[in-house]
Amino acid sequence: MKPRTRLHYAARLEPVLRWLAAHPDAAPDLYHLADLACLSPYHFHRVYRGLMGETVKATMLRARMHRASVDLAEGRPLSQVAARAGYTSIAAFNRAFGSAFGMPPGRYRQARSRPFNPEELGMYPITIETFEGATLATIAHQGDYQEIGATFDQLFLMATARGLVNDATRTFGVYFDDPEQVPTDDLRALAGLTLPAGHPVDKDFDEFTLPITRCAVLHYTGPYSEIEAAYQWLLAEWLPASGEETRDFPIWEEYLNDPKTTPAAELQTRIYLPLA
Repeated sequence: MKPRTRLHYAARLEPVLRWLAAHPDAAPDLYHLADLACLSPYHFHRVYRGLMGETVKATMLRARMHRASVDLAEGRPLSQVAARAGYTSIAAFNRAFGSAFGMPPGRYRQARSRPFNPEELGMYPITIETFEGATLATIAHQGDYQEIGATFDQLFLMATARGLVNDATRTFGVYFDDPEQVPTDDLRALAGLTLPAGHPVDKDFDEFTLPITRCAVLHYTGPYSEIEAAYQWLLAEWLPASGEETRDFPIWEEYLNDPKTTPAAELQTRIYLPLA
């Protein structure tokens, strides 16, 4: 597909991604989605899969399983979690969740609903590094941080269509607010990626620069829905004991593997805490 053609079709899929993100509980209708994309229903699924690297069903399943993991950690009844994920059968939900997270939902909920105990979390590897700096092409995200995945989908759709994604591309999320202090609807973040060397950030993205700075870097392995425990340990336990001072700049994360193809338990994230 020629670059100009990819741009054309990527622009058509943007309202589809917005609709999917806004209606996580809906059963996507082929004709409605095709109409949003101004595409023939006969060709919509092939175009979507070609540009997104997954089917509409896979996009929705990924979002629903992520939300289900949050629901389980918050103590929602299993039947309610399964229903919100679109399953009338708890057995079917158990199989789908176990495939995505590597354990059945009951065991996942039991493990994740325990009170935070910092003594159990000393296994997070921390290094002090000098971050080399990076200029990012970003899209703004406002609202629940757990829903930023849809913003990353839009970011990669736009960037891939412009031929800006390659093996050297690095993916970052920048988080400006504390979700414990700021109302969920007001939380601000950026979904960003690096561009090929020498390529400027064009008008379709917002430019954001990560500075050259010393950082405490926490390497986290596991589902994004559980990353808050790593933040608690980093800021409530490690930082006071370290003697370090923080820089007046937000925390950011770097994502080392693809959530579309990596089991949630194997996702790797580097959390950068900028230091003075």
